[in-house]
Amino acid sequence: MSLVTIWISSTDSYSERRWTPHLTIAELRAKLQPITGISAGSQRLALSINPGGTTDRSILLDNDELTLLDYGVQEGATIDVYPHSAALAGQYNDVSQVEKFELPIQEYEKRSDSLLAFKIRNKLGRFNDDQNKQSEEECIPIKKNYKRNIHSDLGVKSPLLLSHQMKFNQKHPYWIGVELDEPVKQHTTKLFPRGKNNGSVDGHPYFECPPNRGIFIQPDRVTLGDYPPLDFLTGINDDDDDDDEI
Repeated sequence: MSLVTIWISSTDSYSERRWTPHLTIAELRAKLQPITGISAGSQRLALSINPGGTTDRSILLDNDELTLLDYGVQEGATIDVYPHSAALAGQYNDVSQVEKFELPIQEYEKRSDSLLAFKIRNKLGRFNDDQNKQSEEECIPIKKNYKRNIHSDLGVKSPLLLSHQMKFNQKHPYWIGVELDEPVKQHTTKLFPRGKNNGSVDGHPYFECPPNRGIFIQPDRVTLGDYPPLDFLTGINDDDDDDDEI
């Protein structure tokens, strides 16, 4: 007999293997150890000849000197692997007891060979004072509850409610709060964005609008103007190639 397909089932895994039926049970245990995370000496094996069938029968594989063929293994059989003790299951998956390298944030900030040090030296990201200052200057100066239609390259044409320094994103602190024309809960098309909130984020209210009609957009993606509301029955197929979504 050539290789046979065997399904291996344990508390943490379920996989397919193709092995020779001439494997001894001792050799089988060694193969199952890295698959199931149960050490060879802690395994209790049961062979299901016809799993799920009307004539399903389970055979305990308790003689390490016999082979799978001796136990009558067949194509598509299942071997259930149990630990002698529940505490012995999934030993390879539990990393809580594994010694790990840990570095306190204070020590990390002192290192000169870290990504943080590289960004500070080269004034990248939040360490670029000129870019941050420019972003603040370019932020649209809008007072709270100022209402005017906007157009965004994300496909939004809706009343703009405010421009505010947000607490939920320090990397990009300035956002535009927008109330969508309709409470869109899902991406019905790429043309329409998904409403995500009612103007509040993490319990902090920035503006008020009905549920699922509030979103926030970066200022550089917004243009002020008099734009008519979108007709949801038109333009659905016009921008199918637009990959920008929020």
